[in-house]
Amino acid sequence: ARVYQAFARLTGIAHRPINVKKGIRVVDGVFHLQNVTAYDSRLKSWMRRFHGVPLNTWSVIWAGDVCVKRYRKSISPADCLREALGRFQSQ
Repeated sequence: ARVYQAFARLTGIAHRPINVKKGIRVVDGVFHLQNVTAYDSRLKSWMRRFHGVPLNTWSVIWAGDVCVKRYRKSISPADCLREALGRFQSQ
């Protein structure tokens, strides 16, 4: 859908369409349909825990979850601040 292309362009996210009708399942050897499906499934499972949470708080909740997963057990307040500023450090 063109809305995905527009959103990806606006946010600077890589967008690689996968044409399932033509039998394409992998693009550039990296982008797999199974990855998209698995991510969608994990996102929906994760979202079910928050029934009734107002939409304006999703970005905070999502960012916190991403931060915890990225740093695992070594998370510190400084790590959270860097994440909030968009300056995360790869481990």
